[in-house]
Amino acid sequence: MAVLIGLEGREAATWIIYSESAKPGVRIRSESEYDFYESIVDALHPSVRQGIKSILVAAPSEKEYSSFMDHIRKHQGWMLGGWSLNTVSFTHIPEPAMRGDQVRELVKTHDFVERLADVTQGDIRQVMDVLERRLSDPEGIETVLFTLREVEDSVYGDERRPEYILVTDAFSSRNRRRMQRLLQIATNKNIGTRIIEAGSPAGFRITQFGGLVCMLRE
Repeated sequence: MAVLIGLEGREAATWIIYSESAKPGVRIRSESEYDFYESIVDALHPSVRQGIKSILVAAPSEKEYSSFMDHIRKHQGWMLGGWSLNTVSFTHIPEPAMRGDQVRELVKTHDFVERLADVTQGDIRQVMDVLERRLSDPEGIETVLFTLREVEDSVYGDERRPEYILVTDAFSSRNRRRMQRLLQIATNKNIGTRIIEAGSPAGFRITQFGGLVCMLRE
C-alpha cells in the first residue's frame, strides 16, 4: 500500500493506493501555506503509524512539489531523517490526482506502476535491512520476536515495547481473528505494522521465521 496526495494550489486530496485501486481519504484546503502543509502531514500520520511509509505526491507543477518537500525538510524532518523504521519515502508524480476519475486513470499507467513499485520496494528494503542487522547481532536478535504468543504478550502488555510488526498475508489469513485484533491494537498504540505478500522476496524471508516477526524498540 501507499498514500497518494494530489496537490493543486492550496487544495489537496489524499488517497490510499492498493495496487491498481484507490480509496479516497481526506481533502484539505487552506489559505495559509504553513497550515496547509501541516494539515497534510496530520492527514498522513494515521497511515504512517500503520506502517505505510510510501508517499506519492501528484502535482503537475514541479514547483508545488518542491515547495511541499521544502516544508517537510524544514518543519517535519523526522519524516526524512528519523530513526530507521520511521522514515518516509516521497516521490513526485507530474500528473493531477484531485478527482476520482483522474486517480483511476493514473493508477493504470505504466509510469505510475513503476514509481509505486520503486517507492514501496525501497520502503520495505529499509525495514528488512534493519531486521537483518538485528539478526546478525547477538544483542540485536534479543529485540526480535517470532511467535504469535510472544508478539501478543508484547503488544497487549507494557513491559516490552514493540516498534514494528511484519507479517505475511498467508500467516495473517491462517490466524485471521487473532491477527485482526493484534494489528488493530498495535495501530492504536502507534506500532508500525506491515502485511507482506508471502511470494515476495521480503515475504519469503519472513516465512522462513514462520510468517511473523516483531522488532522491539531498542
